[in-house]
Formats: sequence, C-alpha cells, structure tokens
Amino acid sequence: MTLRPVINYSNGLHVKQLDAIRGWAIFLVLLLHFYAEHVRILGIGRMGVDLFFVLSGFLITGILLDTKDKPGYFRNFYVKRILRIFPVYFFVLALILYVIPVIFINAVPNIKYYLQHQAWFWLYLQNWLFSIDGYPADWVLMHTWSLCIEEQFYMFFPLLVYKLNTKNLLRVLIFFIIAANVLRLIHIEGINSNYKYVNTFARLDTISVGALIAVLVRTNREVLEKYTSYVMIFALVSLVIMIGFNKGGSFQDFYSSFTFFALFFGSVVVWSMSSNIPGIFKPAVNSRLMMFLGKYSYGIYLYHAAIHFMFTKTLLDHFHAVSTPSVLLVKTGILLFSIGISVLSFHLLELPFLRLKKKFVI
Repeated sequence: MTLRPVINYSNGLHVKQLDAIRGWAIFLVLLLHFYAEHVRILGIGRMGVDLFFVLSGFLITGILLDTKDKPGYFRNFYVKRILRIFPVYFFVLALILYVIPVIFINAVPNIKYYLQHQAWFWLYLQNWLFSIDGYPADWVLMHTWSLCIEEQFYMFFPLLVYKLNTKNLLRVLIFFIIAANVLRLIHIEGINSNYKYVNTFARLDTISVGALIAVLVRTNREVLEKYTSYVMIFALVSLVIMIGFNKGGSFQDFYSSFTFFALFFGSVVVWSMSSNIPGIFKPAVNSRLMMFLGKYSYGIYLYHAAIHFMFTKTLLDHFHAVSTPSVLLVKTGILLFSIGISVLSFHLLELPFLRLKKKFVI
C-alpha cells in the first residue's frame, strides 16, 4: 500500500519545512556553479531553479488566493513584491555594470555586451534577449534569466487569480503546463534554441505546478493526499528512464523532463507540509542548515554567481591552485564568502526595505 501524506497546512501559516526546501534549491544551484565541472552528475543542480519555480508558484499563488477578497489586493501584492525583489537586484546590477569594472578592470570580461544591452536587464527582460540571441560570453549575469520569468509571470497572474474562480484557475494552470511542453517541442526559425530553457512561456509549467498545488491545498486537499505519492513515483520513474535514454546529454537539454521534475518537486512540497513525513526525509526538511540557506537564498542566488565568475580565476592564479583539491578549496572559500555577503546584504539592505511594508500596505 502506498504511503499517503496527511497534509497539515493552514492558509497563511509559515511552514519552516518550506524554508528548508528553498535551502535545498539554492544548494543545488551552488553545487552546479561551483562543482559540476569537477563532478559531472552535479549538473543536476540546474534543477534547483525548477524547485525554486515550483515553490514560488505555491507560495505566491497562496498569498494571492488568501487576499483576493481583501482591500488593496493588487496594491499590497505589488508593493510587497517590489520591496522584496527590486532593491538588492538593482543594487547588484548597478555594482556589476558601473562599480566593479572601474575597481577591477577585467572582472567583467563582457562588460561592453552588458552595457549595450543593459535596458533588457533593468527591465527584467534579459531572458528574452537570451532567447533571441543566445547567452552572453561570460556568466556574470546569465543566471538572472530565472528572476525574469518569475517577475513576468507575476505581472499578469494576480489578475487571473482575481478574475477566475478556482475551477477555471485550475483549468488555466493545466493549459499552461500543456502549452509549455508543446512550445518546447517546436523549433522556431531565427530564434536561439535557448528559448526552450529560458523563455517565459516555455517555462510556465514549472511555476504552474506549484500554483496548482496552492489551489488544491485550499479547495480539495484530499486529491493531493490521494495522488501525491503516485505522482512522485511516476515522475521519478519517468526521469530515470529519460536520463537513461539521454546518456551523455546535459540536464539542460532534457527539455521534455521539466514537467516531470516539477511534478516530483511539487510532490516534495506536499510531503513537506504533511504530519507524517517519512522518517528518512525528516532530516532533509528539518535541516537547520537548509533553513538558514533558504532564509538568505535570494541574495545568495544573486551574489554567488557574479562573485564566482568574476573572481575565481584571479584567485586560482594568485594562489597557484592547479591540483583539484586546491581548486576546490579556493572555490569553497568563494562560496562561503558569497553566503557571508548575502547575509550582510539581507540585514543591511533588504531588511530596511522589507520594514517599509507596514507604511505602504493597506
């Protein structure tokens, strides 16, 4: 008999296990960027972004559903979103475009590209730039494509939640999931194939899975309790088969697998809200380290890649790090430094803006 989750979730309740899930998401991304070139299997860290998408879809949709009948629905949502997302993003962007190249002349090798296309970055549209022209030559700001997808999605999604009843909202979310898969199957002439990975419409399925769970946990959680384990097993088996048939391929190339990863991660989110979490998974969702990383994950995501790709090579040369252990030691030092910067940024930059919510939210 398949074990079923017994969901213990109240609307608006902070679930600390979800902080741990967010921590695992950034942990996967860190493994990818710092260590995947040394251990090939860590390329699966690309799926950390998908876990972020699922979790974001669940949390943000939940907020929208819980407040749609309250005064200031749109104003409150967008004010909170702006105060949470914009300050540190624009701070990092300004540093990379205007400050760091002056202090460290060669830190941003492709600075001319970024300055030439900076409007895309200021407007959260660089994922469309990457879809059309491909990725930039360096990785200093490449990772910000995922932030664009979330911001673009949440520009129009609050209106859908506000206008549609839950039944029709579920239909729209299922349509998004199907449409994203169809779009990834299509080859569009004149458009870089990267669009299958970074284009907003091609990635709607992952956020929509999280949103779908948010709707069901409020309207029909019995469905989640009955089918989550089956969905998790189905998704996991499908991924194993898919990866087996794509030996040697990059995880990024498994475009058809994105929905299966989303379904698996969605199942993880459901189980993390359950009162009967299997003992083998409890350490993972109750990990203080992962909760810590989850708390600072947004800053870590923004800072780590820029710091890593701007300064790792310089430091490796400085310390004459050639052997694998010495290279990994330097990279780990940079990783820890990035986390430290993110913690400082949270308390010195992000928190003051977050406290402004009280002044602007109705």
